[in-house]
Amino acid sequence: MKSASFFWVLLFILGIWSCSRNPYASTNKVYKKQSKTLAKSISALPKDQWNTDSIKQAAYWVGTTNFNLRKPNFVIIHHTAQNACEQTLKTFTMTKTSVSAHYVICKDGTIHHMLNDYMRAWHGGIAKWGNMLDINSASIGIELDNNGFEPFDSLQINSLISLLSRLKN
Repeated sequence: MKSASFFWVLLFILGIWSCSRNPYASTNKVYKKQSKTLAKSISALPKDQWNTDSIKQAAYWVGTTNFNLRKPNFVIIHHTAQNACEQTLKTFTMTKTSVSAHYVICKDGTIHHMLNDYMRAWHGGIAKWGNMLDINSASIGIELDNNGFEPFDSLQINSLISLLSRLKN
């Protein structure tokens, strides 16, 4: 009787888990944790970074009031080189891939906003533009769900145009 009860409880838990509305709840949790960690490091006062006698340091930190978050100067549009939007979302939520984008636009026009626009995504690889040697630090990355061998869907292009219009303002 105990094993039958255990079986039904386990089946119930698995049923609830499989019906979860957001399949990315666990990666969203990691995102929030990383964001909190970054926020703490940004707001913390810098530590003694020179550890040398040849540089005379001030006795205390003086924080300026003249700063803000960086605003990206470029938008980089890529195609995903994958066969489905879900495949791209999975790739962008796996730590070992070390690749991401701010936005992913699926073939049906659905826009997934994956990273705050002021944060640095890992979409441009080792790329440069003019004198800019780190394109990821100055750009927003948009990935279009496309394997590179088929035309882009009009729903996708319309969503891209709407997103670009919003980003422009």
